[in-house]
Amino acid sequence: MVKSTDLRSRECEEYSEEVTQKVEFIALVLEPETMTLSDVNCNYTGVELIVGGENALQGEFPHMAAVGWEFGGSTSFSCGGSLISRKFVMTAGHCIKRPRFGEPTVVRLGEQNLDPNVKDGASPVDVRIKRIHKHPDYKPPQRYNDIALLELEEAVKFNNNVRPACLWSKSDFGSYQKGIATGWGVIDPDTQQTSNELQKVSLSLLTNRYCKPLLKPNRYWDGFVDTQMCAGELRGGKDTCQGDSGSPLQVVSSDNQCIYYVVGVTSFGGKCAKSGQPAVYTRVSSYLDWIEGIVWPGE
Repeated sequence: MVKSTDLRSRECEEYSEEVTQKVEFIALVLEPETMTLSDVNCNYTGVELIVGGENALQGEFPHMAAVGWEFGGSTSFSCGGSLISRKFVMTAGHCIKRPRFGEPTVVRLGEQNLDPNVKDGASPVDVRIKRIHKHPDYKPPQRYNDIALLELEEAVKFNNNVRPACLWSKSDFGSYQKGIATGWGVIDPDTQQTSNELQKVSLSLLTNRYCKPLLKPNRYWDGFVDTQMCAGELRGGKDTCQGDSGSPLQVVSSDNQCIYYVVGVTSFGGKCAKSGQPAVYTRVSSYLDWIEGIVWPGE
């Protein structure tokens, strides 16, 4: 295999190799010789299945992170994120500070159900946040450049349930028409009930031009820019919602079904899962230079 020369592709190939095992076999021919093929080893269902979603399988999204705030002896997880290296989690800019609780202090990885009383076999790890890197052009409460990086105090050990995602590098999505959103956010907009169980939902990847007339500008958002993207199901019933902020919108690699590419970071939407109301995501490909300069400086 020819190794890629650009940094993000090299990192992605390394992640891919960790979930690929070599299997030797002997062909049933007159003069057999031992041959080798690559087999992937992960808990991917092959189904692109949050509001209108369903439970994810344990280890299905090993890059999924829960961003938490500690207070009163307990931890509240109110945002999501994506593990993108051993020491960095990518999330939304508006997740880095809450009016009542300040900055997040911890990231939980390898989690399936946030309820500590549920015994589902998961072995999550909590890693403290060392430093928060806000994008320099994110100016709250404005809804642009809504992205941040959480630098962890210690390097994460990878396993079947904790593994980074790759970063999508193209401005368009090629043959992909659907993405998968994941999160622990609101699953019933009427009651504001959140899900302790990690949810997944399949959403159509829409063009900004298509979505522009569907979302009304307001004092914090004056319409789409190239660094944002749009996704949703216009018939309604499926969407990201409150509490899903910072969580990934991802596609499965066409070369290795164990590898996900994060294309968007959940930013904001209109009314959750209502018809004609898609959600807005930060377009990851627009921020690669900034991300690489912090996560992999000098490489």
